[in-house]
Order: sequence, then C-alpha cells, then structure tokens
Amino acid sequence: MKFQNYLSKKIILSTTAALLLSGCFGGKVVLKQERKQIPSWYLNAPINNSLFIYGEGKADSIQEAKDNALNSMASKLIVSVGSSVNTVTKTSRDNYGSSYSKDMKKDLKIDVQKVKFTNATVEKSSNIGDSFYILMKVNRQELFDNKKKEFDINDKSITSKFNSLKNYKKLEQVHILQDIYPNIINGKKQAIVLNTINNEFDHGVYLSKYDSFIDKIFNLKNNSTIKVQTNSKEKYFADGLIDLLNQQKYKVTTSTKGDILIKINNKVKYNLARGWNIAKVSTTLSVISNDKIVSNKIITTLGRSSTSKESALENASNEFVKKIKTETLDKVIFSK
Repeated sequence: MKFQNYLSKKIILSTTAALLLSGCFGGKVVLKQERKQIPSWYLNAPINNSLFIYGEGKADSIQEAKDNALNSMASKLIVSVGSSVNTVTKTSRDNYGSSYSKDMKKDLKIDVQKVKFTNATVEKSSNIGDSFYILMKVNRQELFDNKKKEFDINDKSITSKFNSLKNYKKLEQVHILQDIYPNIINGKKQAIVLNTINNEFDHGVYLSKYDSFIDKIFNLKNNSTIKVQTNSKEKYFADGLIDLLNQQKYKVTTSTKGDILIKINNKVKYNLARGWNIAKVSTTLSVISNDKIVSNKIITTLGRSSTSKESALENASNEFVKKIKTETLDKVIFSK
C-alpha cells in the first residue's frame, strides 16, 4: 500500500513537472514566433536620406499607427533642428540676442512636432493580431516646397510691416515691432526647419535679417527720450517713476519735448480711521506719442500714516513703484 502511494505521488509529480516544462518551452516558442512575425522593416526602419524622411508606427488602429509614424518623422527632425538652434544660441551677439534665441530653442521642439507632413505616404503596412504596423515616408523636396510657401507668406508680411516703420514715430514703431515679434520668431524657426529639410536653403540670411528686426525694438526703446509731466500733487509718484526710468537707463527729461510723453494724474481720497490717515489713490499713466494718447494705465494704491495725509500719500507712491516693478516698467510704457 505504501509502495502504491509512493508510486502515485511520483507519477503525479512527474506529470506536473512535464506539464510545467511543456508550458515554459511552449511559451518561448510562441514569443519567438511572435517576434518573427514583427516586420523587419519596422524593427530596422530605413534611415533618412537625401530623398526621403521615414517614420514607423505601431498601434491598435491603423490611424493611430499612422499618427505615431508621423510623430516618429518629427522626432527625427528634432535632432537635426536642435543642433542648428544651439548654433544660433551660441552665436548671439548680446544679452538680448541670447534671450530671443533661448525663447526659440525652448519652443522649437513643440513646433517641429506640429509639422504637418501633407505629402506623407504609406510605404509598408502589416496587421499582426491586434496590432497595426506602418512605415511612412515623405519626399524631402515636396516637403521643402510646401514649407517654403508657408515661410514666404510669413516673411513677406514681416518685411512689409518692417518697411512701413518709417511712416511712424518711435513709440508706434515699437508697438508694430512688438506685434510682429511672434511672427519674427516663427520665421526664424521656419528658416531653420527648411535648412534641416534641404541643406541648400540659406537660412543664415534670414536669421540675420530677423535678428536685426528684433535689435531694432531694443534700439528704439533705448534711444527714446521720455518726458514725465506732472504737478505738485503727483510729485512723489513722478519722482518714483523717474527713478525707475533712470535705473533702467532710459533717457528722461522733465523740460524739453521727448519722443514719449507720460502724464500722471492722481485721484486721491483721504480717510481717517482709528488714528490713521488713509490715502486711496487711483493713478492714471497716459502714454502719449505724436500728440495722441497711445495707452492709459490705471494703478490703484493705498497709503497709511499715523502723522499726516502727506505721509500717507507718500507711502501710497511707494506702493505705486512696487506695482510698476511687478508689472515691469517696459510693459507700462511700451505696451498698448
């Protein structure tokens, strides 16, 4: 009896071990078969060449697989574009140049991922189980031609607006340039992408042109004379504003006519509460160019003093200066 039990247990253990080994080896065979089924053109996708850009994608639906293939194309462009942007950043001529080059570098990866490959075609496709495998390609010359048309439209618009500056005073010129600044940056990005697609495209000419447009903004601001006009009631506020302008190295005058006129107008309400003099002030900064009000900035402040209304007003002017610093002086003066 004991021998029979022993024999039964041995048979069961042997059978279990055989099944387990069979399952393991069977699994390996299945995995190996699945591995073989994945297309070699997907596992070893073609490298981009002078004629085509390739992208491979896999997904549960054919459309998603196509989208992934297009994203793969964009990712491959990013590598080449990134090196070009690094070069632009390194060759920036001054702090301002470094600033806008970094802006471009920061945003360019996202922009490249948004590139629309309108001429993309499916080179190969395969449906294995629940997965779709796609290999897509884009003709470089066709892609370049499409992107060049978009670039030319943007470049023509930028250049036209820049050439119109001579018809305006300095502040209006600044506003025009600041309005087209995003388009200028986009033009730089487009030029670099075009050069990445076709190395024969001379993007350096356009980068230099756009940089000169950007430099024009800073030169106009730095060379503009600002006159601050006020009266005794706004003295503290005017003094604070002039001090900020001097710190930022703007040319300030209080007597002669300037390129930009800033008028300060205060509306003050005084209260007395628990022994405190309270000054509630609404300050309007009118920015005037060519005898026209370009913008009105309203800044509200509150000052307190235990001694006098005058001290409360002076304390309100200190808060006025802090608020301008927070918003930035450049925006206060040069933004519409």
